[in-house]
Amino acid sequence: TADANVSGRLSYIEKEQYDAVKAGGTIALSNMKLKMKDMPDVDIRKSLLTFTPQYLQLSETTVNIGKNDLTADSRFENYMGYALKGSTLRGTLNLRSNHLNLNDFMSSATDTTATATSGEGSLLIVPKNIDFAMQADMKQVLFDTMTFNNVKGKLTVRGGKVDMQNLSLGTMGGNVLLNGSYSTADPKTPTFNAGLKMTDLGFAQTYKELNMVKQLAPVFEHLKGTYSGSLNIDTQLDQAMSPVLQTMTGNGSLSTRDLNLSGVKSIDLIADAIKKPGMKDLSVKDMTLDFTIDKGRVSTKPFDIKLGDYNLNLSGTTGLDQTIDYTGKIQLPSSAGKIAELTTFDLKIGGTFTSPKVKVDAKSMVNQALQSAGEKAIDKLTDKKDTTGAAQDEKKNVVNKVLDIFKKKK
Repeated sequence: TADANVSGRLSYIEKEQYDAVKAGGTIALSNMKLKMKDMPDVDIRKSLLTFTPQYLQLSETTVNIGKNDLTADSRFENYMGYALKGSTLRGTLNLRSNHLNLNDFMSSATDTTATATSGEGSLLIVPKNIDFAMQADMKQVLFDTMTFNNVKGKLTVRGGKVDMQNLSLGTMGGNVLLNGSYSTADPKTPTFNAGLKMTDLGFAQTYKELNMVKQLAPVFEHLKGTYSGSLNIDTQLDQAMSPVLQTMTGNGSLSTRDLNLSGVKSIDLIADAIKKPGMKDLSVKDMTLDFTIDKGRVSTKPFDIKLGDYNLNLSGTTGLDQTIDYTGKIQLPSSAGKIAELTTFDLKIGGTFTSPKVKVDAKSMVNQALQSAGEKAIDKLTDKKDTTGAAQDEKKNVVNKVLDIFKKKK
């Protein structure tokens, strides 16, 4: 149903002299079905367009696109310039949806222009001639292998870039609050940067849904429990919208209170190396991990893992090739008994995630044994009642010998 009129000169549009253009009226659509190339079927359930020379108001709009549904309220300015000569369309847009699968709308990029071809896993292009302030409220959004629930937040679309502000996402068993941007201003090198606050995400679910984690932290697959924390990342994307890990930089912190490490190969190997099989099935009550990412390599600062009565301190790096380069110390409880008077072992963890290698640092064990023997000898001399010069000389000689041994070992 239409009641509309437009008249004027093209030069008025080119000079943005919209007041000189006579335009106005309404167009109401209902049950309109569209078939367009490389797009799912579009069913406009209802829509009301009200326009003047200055703006176009879209209200009461409900659209089904394939299995996706959208409800929109918006106001667009410069719509005539956008339609007639491709200049920037400005406006506000409020979107609501019960189900939106972004994989249905992916397009590929060639050179600096977007084509209309579709294909799962291809680049989602942000038009450069769109300037929108958007408010989103969506029950379920699918992207790649990920599912987001109760998506709410503000997005600004401008110059081929989407800025996200306080975007709340239910995902991977928990919740993420995201502030960041996604840009295809140069379609050959799309970029993504974000600051994320994560609450109660599942380790196994994160591994399943994020390819980045499969490459940088495959140990997540075998971890049982949840984690919270923060993550800041800046990276280029490939044409499938996956991070180019060699370009990634960032930092973050993760903490967990209910982590089970049974089945983790490196922990099993540590237990075998110090002959304490009971470590293989222990839970971690509290752990905090601070890390940095540089060119796809993850470096962790020293952190403690308390495995029952055992305390393990680790630090090191892992890489894109899934190599491990970690050092650590494990402290045994007094109830575990001592091996050659030792309660602390230095460890070296190498190899790869699929084939880790754990070695006890023999040099540190020797140093500990020597130190323990030296301390006992000194304590024994100190306890002597004899304070003669000969006793003092004997004590001095022992101390010097122990110090010489330490210097040589170092």
